[in-house]
Amino acid sequence: MKKHLDIKQNKTKSVHAVRYLPIPLLLILCAFLLAGCGRKAPDPPAYDTEETDEEAGKDISNTEENGTKTPGAGDTEGDANAPTPFSHALPQETSAESDYVFPKTAPFIDDTGKSMQRDGNFLYSYYDGKLIRFDQETEETVLLYQTPSTHALSFCFYKNDIYFVERTGYDSLDDRDTSLWRMRKDGKDLTLLQGDIVNAGTVRFGDDYSIDIYDDILYLISYTSGYENGDYITKTANLYYRLEHDGSVSEVDESETLYGTLPRRFSPVFDKDFPSFPYAMRNYGYLFVQDSNKVLYRMEPASGKRESFMICAADSFAFSGNLVFLYSYYADTATLLNLDDKTTIQLDDTLSETLYNLTVSASEQGFYLCCDLPEEDSSGETLYRFHILRLLPDGSVDILAADSLRSYDDSYAAQIRNNSCILGDHLYYYAGDSLFQRLMRRSLEGNADPREIESFLRYPAASPASVHAEEKDEETQIEGGSSVSFSIRKLFLEEQTDADKAINRTLTEVYTDFESYVEDLIRDEQEALEEDPDFYESFDYASNYDFSLHASLDYMDDDTISFCCYYYQYYAYAAHGYYWSDYYVFDRQTGERLSFEDFVGNSAAIVNTATPYVEKMAGWDFDSEMLLDISRFSLSEDGYTLYFAPYDIDCYAAGSFLITIPYEAFEKEL
Repeated sequence: MKKHLDIKQNKTKSVHAVRYLPIPLLLILCAFLLAGCGRKAPDPPAYDTEETDEEAGKDISNTEENGTKTPGAGDTEGDANAPTPFSHALPQETSAESDYVFPKTAPFIDDTGKSMQRDGNFLYSYYDGKLIRFDQETEETVLLYQTPSTHALSFCFYKNDIYFVERTGYDSLDDRDTSLWRMRKDGKDLTLLQGDIVNAGTVRFGDDYSIDIYDDILYLISYTSGYENGDYITKTANLYYRLEHDGSVSEVDESETLYGTLPRRFSPVFDKDFPSFPYAMRNYGYLFVQDSNKVLYRMEPASGKRESFMICAADSFAFSGNLVFLYSYYADTATLLNLDDKTTIQLDDTLSETLYNLTVSASEQGFYLCCDLPEEDSSGETLYRFHILRLLPDGSVDILAADSLRSYDDSYAAQIRNNSCILGDHLYYYAGDSLFQRLMRRSLEGNADPREIESFLRYPAASPASVHAEEKDEETQIEGGSSVSFSIRKLFLEEQTDADKAINRTLTEVYTDFESYVEDLIRDEQEALEEDPDFYESFDYASNYDFSLHASLDYMDDDTISFCCYYYQYYAYAAHGYYWSDYYVFDRQTGERLSFEDFVGNSAAIVNTATPYVEKMAGWDFDSEMLLDISRFSLSEDGYTLYFAPYDIDCYAAGSFLITIPYEAFEKEL
């Protein structure tokens, strides 16, 4: 099987020659409720104009009065008809009532840094390693850029070009696997601007940069959070690169950027549905910031003038012209602010419900909300219905679409939450199954069914295998005691070859063993209660058993296929449940199950090469023999993967680890 190593190495090189969310994991801001916050819209907020940093005694040595240009400041002083005093702010209508500090603004419709973005009549999107352009008029899709599906990529537009920051999908020892690129909007003239950039975070946590541009500075945006002098604040972990006249880039210090204007005690608003500093300055001429209590302000960076909105702290923000929509998951509270007359708008009762899996898109008039709303069926069970709502400026809500009731499942809403946007009268998003990702379009005018625009194979296989799933969900009541919940999702290959049949036999044994284990547990529990019917009476609460096995396709190329079997088990009255995954890698030609040694051929080389990568992530010492466990091993487009369950290399609270070791690391060893 050593030939497989050569195949993987050649594949990696060829993919990079062509040049591929999870999404990112979304950072949820910690929210603490201020006095007076409740489920309904709060009383109208008090708007204050804060003292400037000069009045507060802050050093303002980087302002123009002291001879240093504030980032983004323009020379508009003395011009009565000038727009807001910043070089990229959009022109404003001139009137006696114009407020050039915080003027009326256009809706926030830019998706800079997201996986889906609008640009004229085109929709650009990145998913599973493919950056594509969709023409809304002709419905033509063009693949602009392709890279391994495990890579994270964030892009933005500037003039006639696309700039993007890409991070590999493997773990590394030096944490410098990010690169900065430029290409034309038609995909031509791909240019590497900067390589060897320090990563925003680990592959495990999905901490990656978003990207934006202002005043010829590329902003690679990443935030962290933590306590500073007793205050819990969001901190910048950004990188900045100036666009030079010769097409190259040079690194810039934060003091020369918009983030260098942040006053003490203040943080950027970190929310994917809210304008970033570069976007806000480019379009509005001011910034949105928060203090340590997560109260929202807008600020003019040149003068330091700030206007606060004393409202309930929120986790999710959206902005559209003179409207700000805020939602607190902790308080189930939605708020709509009008920035023109400084009022809070009473919202439709629909928004008094908990909005599960909420995503918000701004429009010319109000907002589009995609969310799950809970309902009870005839038996009293709580189910969920996916909705698309239009929130209008007067606080009323139109229901544009509503799906059928279903059990709670985050996967559908998560797809829309992380990979979607509004273009014209349609919602675009990605949906997928075991083999394909599909670009979908759903009309916002009427409750029409979604339509597939294009489909893309998720794995690097010229001849993909076909798979199908079987699911079972049961609950067994144990007389006089608890119950046992049991669910299983089986995945099988369509048996087109003898190898497919052999692979299915192995998978069937796995599923049968699990089902037999649960059946034996139920029988043992029933027998134990026959011996001691009063066993559970000593407990003052009810607790049930819960067991599940979920099989999924993990990887597939023309030579190999890999399945992941995810297990969860909870025993009645235990402190917490436990979970783990077993991986099964097969040769597609023979049906044989493959181990790490089958690819590398040398167990010593595996231990020597993999150990530093695992040690870097581990919280305590581990036995190197663990690295050879066949059930930990799988593959990706970037490298070999090793899985570690809770307690394997760290405590339960640290969770599980999936560590990807680049194929190139084994080239050096061999």
